[in-house]
Amino acid sequence: MSEQPQPLFIDTGAFFAWVNTRAGRHETAQSVFDALRCEAIPYQPLFTSRYVLSELVTLTSRKVNHKITADALQTIRRSESFNILPVGEGVFAAACDEFERYDDQQISFIDHTSTVLAHEYDIEHIFTFDRGFTTLGLTCGPADIHFSE
Repeated sequence: MSEQPQPLFIDTGAFFAWVNTRAGRHETAQSVFDALRCEAIPYQPLFTSRYVLSELVTLTSRKVNHKITADALQTIRRSESFNILPVGEGVFAAACDEFERYDDQQISFIDHTSTVLAHEYDIEHIFTFDRGFTTLGLTCGPADIHFSE
């Protein structure tokens, strides 16, 4: 890796596409996670949050099945690659303020929470398929992959 690694926040949609083999973006997500694992793209450390994992478990258990959901959660939690951030009172309060401020947008509360955490931990990049994060000041990507619109 020639570039200096940058921290990367992982959003629910990226995890969901990775876990759900029927997802339209599964291959893209799988490629990105493979590249992250072998450090072929310069993003380290990797972050997510308890809220993201909660959303992932809810979504995956409804759209896929319980076993795949439980396996994915266990894999993420046991991995040394992922730093799972807690959502403390300060982050929660800031996310509430941001949610109220963006009253003209359809951005989920969890996305606001992820953005507040990213800013708190000086994370500029987020692996997501949700372009709403650009409105919140994050760079979606990784830029090393191409998204179909």
